Amino acid sequence: MKLIKQLKKTIWPDSIVLIIFVMIAITAIIVKQIVIHDESKSDAYNDLSHISSEVVIHFQKVKLDSWKDYVAIIHVCDPTANRLVQQLDNGINFNNLDWSGLNSEEFKQVKYYHHLLDQYLFFTPGEYQFPLQEPSHYTDTYGADREGGQRKHEGTDIFNQKGTLIFSVCNGTLERIGWNRLGGERVGVRGQDGNYYYYAHLDTVNEALVVGNSISKGELIGTMGNTGDAITTPDHLHFGIELPNGKWINPYSWLKVWEYNSR
Repeated sequence: MKLIKQLKKTIWPDSIVLIIFVMIAITAIIVKQIVIHDESKSDAYNDLSHISSEVVIHFQKVKLDSWKDYVAIIHVCDPTANRLVQQLDNGINFNNLDWSGLNSEEFKQVKYYHHLLDQYLFFTPGEYQFPLQEPSHYTDTYGADREGGQRKHEGTDIFNQKGTLIFSVCNGTLERIGWNRLGGERVGVRGQDGNYYYYAHLDTVNEALVVGNSISKGELIGTMGNTGDAITTPDHLHFGIELPNGKWINPYSWLKVWEYNSR
């Protein structure tokens, strides 16, 4: 109301003041909805990151057409999922399963995770690829202390030899290329899914890459090294995924599935 009174003190007609006020209100609503959407997306990816990559890989091997059904049920109901799994094995469609025996919260959770697997494609075969084409070593070190506990590790370190080729995991737009203090020679890609994909400690960067240009899944990013703050560590790729709201998520489970599907 103060804003309206201040505007009325000017020579602007009431109609102009009203239009300005409405525009401000609409902008505030839009910004709020964007924040809510980003937080919801962040929660969804965080929940997906806790699904076992071993379970996903197993059912993509043996039940490729219905792996999402099995994964959603086992993630929520394990180890009491046998009756539902048997129904799936007998050819009953996920939407026609007999859910008796599950409490309402379990039922909601199964449906929720099934929806996430449909909507967010990190586990879906063919959508993403592993960033290396050679055998490599990596463990889940997301959240580990760095710099004496001053910060947390916000990605996965994938180890191999210096010069190992590194490829883009997805289609997107090149957003950052070059040196920074921690990442050394690095490349940042804004994926078509809106997420930011970070490739750090590179020895060399593909000279054909230009900020603002598009990049395709499987296109060369550069070669593995230990530049930046990794100078005292063995050669490796630091791979990270940052959501649009600035939160970094654990890529480990997705990397395991991408590695399996990229063989």
